[in-house]
Amino acid sequence: MPAVPSSFLILTRISLTGGLKSNPPGAAGSSLALETILQHASLDSRPHRYDIVTNVLVCSRGGGGLLIERMELLAELWEENIRAEFVPLCDPSLTEQYEYANEHDIKCLVIITDTGVSQKDSVKVRHLELKKEKEVERGNLVKFLLEAMSSQFRNPSIWN
Repeated sequence: MPAVPSSFLILTRISLTGGLKSNPPGAAGSSLALETILQHASLDSRPHRYDIVTNVLVCSRGGGGLLIERMELLAELWEENIRAEFVPLCDPSLTEQYEYANEHDIKCLVIITDTGVSQKDSVKVRHLELKKEKEVERGNLVKFLLEAMSSQFRNPSIWN
């Protein structure tokens, strides 16, 4: 006879002969409620979803979405270690871009327009929480953002 655990043989004999009149055991072995353990795990051991915080959302208004211009500006900001994103659509509406910023907890928008790109070579920087806005020359944008971020956009002189 093969090596079979004795508890298994006893349970088999009892169930085949009808010798056990009560309900059979609900489970043999052990189970692990992994979801419950993870819910009660300390916050330090949980993986962080948003380790990287985005500082700026590059937006467009008009001009067919200005996708190339948004991507160029994004690359420029990344080169200067400014964490930035843009809405990954060819021609997002300004409402879609505001909703994206809200969903991703991004407070600062850099808005490019077709007239700002072609005529003035400037962008608008808007802080949603502080409700401040400033038109900035495209060449001074990185400097402005770095200064503004160093004070968490709260230095009133940067908005004048």
